[in-house]
Amino acid sequence: MSGMHPDVPYWLALRRAGLGSTNFSLLLAHFGDIGSAWTAPVAELAAAGLDRQYVRAVEKARSSFDGDGELSRLEKCSARALTWLDSGFPAVLREIPQSPPVLFVRGEQGPSFDLAVAVVGTRRVTPYGRQVAEHFCEALAGAGVAIISGLARGVDAIAHRVALETGAPTVGVLAGGIDQIYPRENAGLADRILEHGCLVSEYPVGIPARPDYFPRRNRILSGLAKATLVVEAGDGSGALHTANWAFEQGRDVFAVPGSVFSRQSEGTNQLIRENTAKLVATPTQLLEELNLAGSGSQIALKAPTSPTAPAPRPDTTPDEGKLLHWLGQEPLHIDEIARRSGLPIAVVSSTLQMMEFKGLARQAGPMQYLRT
Repeated sequence: MSGMHPDVPYWLALRRAGLGSTNFSLLLAHFGDIGSAWTAPVAELAAAGLDRQYVRAVEKARSSFDGDGELSRLEKCSARALTWLDSGFPAVLREIPQSPPVLFVRGEQGPSFDLAVAVVGTRRVTPYGRQVAEHFCEALAGAGVAIISGLARGVDAIAHRVALETGAPTVGVLAGGIDQIYPRENAGLADRILEHGCLVSEYPVGIPARPDYFPRRNRILSGLAKATLVVEAGDGSGALHTANWAFEQGRDVFAVPGSVFSRQSEGTNQLIRENTAKLVATPTQLLEELNLAGSGSQIALKAPTSPTAPAPRPDTTPDEGKLLHWLGQEPLHIDEIARRSGLPIAVVSSTLQMMEFKGLARQAGPMQYLRT
């Protein structure tokens, strides 16, 4: 790789050996550079403060070191490695506790942006959560904000997709090697992100994602962003880990409140109750908190419409009119629609199908409908 510092292969070797931010800091403080640490006697490594297990890990790495092979693996997947000493290493990420000593990057753009917001939430997103995620991400993207997320199912995937659809940059933070896409169903989404943003990871090529990597991954997710927005998160959700990392890093945390009857909103509402996150009920409130209120003129925000004031259409049947009276922007289950309208369930089902065809309503989830 042209222009690469000659010490980079040693950074990669030590990272693959399992050394993290604490050990790299000790080596740099003692030796001044990683190249000198790599060739130092074992006794000097111990004198630098490395525990015995890491001294052994360095010895083992030396015996199997293949610098050309390490660089070849990076080139094969079109990735690059940024160390703490690299000018391209994100300054905001260098500031956080436990900053990753090496950041692996794939994609057309770098991971640094003037303003970025991490958008996180549950993998088992509800129709409400989906609508909120789309609503807020469209506003952020319209204001020129880069969207950071974790490429997981649910809210993460929605955040990335909205950013791509609106032309905003987006960054996916992986919990495995930079070439390891998880879940595999998001491989297509990852390819699109590479064209308009980037993927990043602290793990070398070929390292598969592991359950214990996800919580650590979240500190990078929040660390790359000025603020973190939690859309929908149940008790114990990984999104809560990201929020806590952001809070510890001194970054702003925002949360959209959810239904008190929804398990997927238990964690979100708890963040608000504990003052870990600030409540934002509309995208405008979030933009104001980010000092982007002036950007609202460039954003076509979706104003909620009243279910009692549907737009009239000359071809609307009486049954469709009844359903329009009750349908709003909050998804309703078909059974509830039938109960409120007083129409038989069979009539409601067939009428909703015709309303979808006419563009009057759309399905927001299994048996859930809202007005368009």
